[in-house]
Amino acid sequence: MSGALKSNIWKYTVLLVTNKRVFVAILGAYYLTIPDVNTFWIGVFLLAGNGAKFIFDIPSSYLADKIGHKEALVLSRVSMILSTLLFLFIPTIWGLVFASIFLSIGFAFMSGVGSAFMHETLRSLGRADEYTAVMGKASSIGFFVPAVMATVVPFFVSVSYQIPFIIGLVLDLVGLIMAASLVRSAVPPEHAAETDRMSYIKVVHQGLVLRFFRIAAFSGIVSALLDGIDGFRAPYQLALAVPVIWFGIFFGTGRVLASLMLAYSGKIRQIVGDVYSYQRAQIIVYGALLLIIGFISTPWVVVLVLILDNGLQYGMSQVDTGYLLDIIRNNKFKATLLSTSNQLESLFSMIVVFVMGAAIAQFGYQNSFAVLAGIFLLLVVPFHLYIVRNRPITS
Repeated sequence: MSGALKSNIWKYTVLLVTNKRVFVAILGAYYLTIPDVNTFWIGVFLLAGNGAKFIFDIPSSYLADKIGHKEALVLSRVSMILSTLLFLFIPTIWGLVFASIFLSIGFAFMSGVGSAFMHETLRSLGRADEYTAVMGKASSIGFFVPAVMATVVPFFVSVSYQIPFIIGLVLDLVGLIMAASLVRSAVPPEHAAETDRMSYIKVVHQGLVLRFFRIAAFSGIVSALLDGIDGFRAPYQLALAVPVIWFGIFFGTGRVLASLMLAYSGKIRQIVGDVYSYQRAQIIVYGALLLIIGFISTPWVVVLVLILDNGLQYGMSQVDTGYLLDIIRNNKFKATLLSTSNQLESLFSMIVVFVMGAAIAQFGYQNSFAVLAGIFLLLVVPFHLYIVRNRPITS
């Protein structure tokens, strides 16, 4: 059984590879090829996606804790396939809206659930303390392989914008096969009994007692504000007259950086220290990147900032999750609490991307990014100070 259970590590690694959207580097440019679509509509698409993720994040993970994490991962793959089919065959405004919704539903059934599934797998194998290192390496591969694909994919755009989505559909089918082949961990009877009788309100109460949500909210605000530039990466590069065929190379470079960082997640966390030091590092690094892109419009500088933002944001994802899991510890509803964190991020992102889409359409990219940088610092600095002042005495 341990051998079969151990196979979850490589299967989940393949699942992470197929979870990445190889067409994301050209997605913003693809939107602008659709009649009547402008940056305002891109904001609407992002709003629809984040709205769907906000609505489904908690129900999906709570359902996963009830029916099983493997089943939820299978549902995630089905939703991803529906999303890709819509992008591929219904390139209209409403087709893109529903494609964004199904894409976010797929991510909702993956977020929190995948981390909880692998945490339980490693715990059953007696390797729970290796979570950050093991998942960092798995995520590294999950970023590196799609990064190579994303680098190549934009070159097919000169032939057809549909080719990247066809490649994505093939990967989605492979992901469905991997999800269906995962092996369930043995669930202790007392775990199952608690899962059956625990209400969502009680789960939230446990999170409040653990002071989980203030850390999760900080991470959510940081990620949401970074989404304010990330969601408009391709359109801004187009506005700066950067050739589309280079988008994949820039995007792939960022993902390779993320892959390298993920591979050393365990060591990075040792260097960074506790969660409070991690928050300070986020404020300094991301604040600097936002200020640069907000006040400098030189194309190579913008491209470099976008590459660093892409690499850092995703490269530190397992470190971020590791801090959250430290707080949750042995709570039976890991997926639900982690997805509550993701839901907070979706709520913040939903607001940010819609406002940014409207602001860019009205005031332009650089002015909007400059204001975003100011909002970032005004929000996260006081929030961090509040968290530090009110941290547990034992921290």
